Amino acid sequence: MARLPTNIRFLPSALVWTALALLSGCRGDVVVHPPEQQQIPYKTEPFGPFVHMNDPEAARYFVSGVYGLESNAWRWAAGRAVLRLHLKETRDLKYAMTFAVPHEVTAHSGPVRLTILINDKKWEEISYDKDGIYEIDKPVASKLLKPEADNLVTLEIDKPWPGEGARQERGFILVRAGFLPLALER
Repeated sequence: MARLPTNIRFLPSALVWTALALLSGCRGDVVVHPPEQQQIPYKTEPFGPFVHMNDPEAARYFVSGVYGLESNAWRWAAGRAVLRLHLKETRDLKYAMTFAVPHEVTAHSGPVRLTILINDKKWEEISYDKDGIYEIDKPVASKLLKPEADNLVTLEIDKPWPGEGARQERGFILVRAGFLPLALER
């Protein structure tokens, strides 16, 4: 007959008594209730027609290509950025955007071309020969827009500053963007 090592042959009596005490304490008549359901707050209302990059809810408007808030005012955008803006009405609207073409982008690639698509249809294409802060404030044909729906605005720059190491690709700086009534002044 094989012999067990001494440390396995006998369980310490305290361990045996502890196990028996725990098992005898289990009762079948105890009612267990599941934990109370947690409420996770989120906004169910649709997005708005316009977003400032420093708005605390701004990230809700980004589909892709928009990075974190910087200087509590602006965000870098990749070479292609997509925004989701909700419109109730589509008549008499303009697209307004404040953005910058930074020196880093033009120093790397020279003049750049910004193309704006609204719901996947080309709306505007503008060339910028030098860095600077720019504004777009232009009427949009209602046939390009969808009423009572989210509308996608795609912003593409033809020659973004490529990412390197931990730095992501960068195309331009976005300050604000969206649809406003034609009559509204900035």
